[in-house]
Amino acid sequence: MDTATQTKATHPMNDDYISLEAAVATSGLHPNTLRRLLREGIVRGRKTVIGGRPHWRVLNDSLRQYLAGAQVYWSERRGPRLKLRRLSD
Repeated sequence: MDTATQTKATHPMNDDYISLEAAVATSGLHPNTLRRLLREGIVRGRKTVIGGRPHWRVLNDSLRQYLAGAQVYWSERRGPRLKLRRLSD
């Protein structure tokens, strides 16, 4: 694991980072998919400790860049058009 990407901290984060739950609501990705992208360093974020438990904080710009690239991939893909669905749909 890349320690620059994942840092345990007990202090509050600034507005550049959003919670995993907010990132899921924004992106429509499954929480486990987003966790995998964070672990692999595809989407940047940090692990923080809140209430004695680790929680992911997602770098908002990194998530937007990933989603922009995903839209290009899906628009250039041949065959049926599959769209990312939000969990609330």
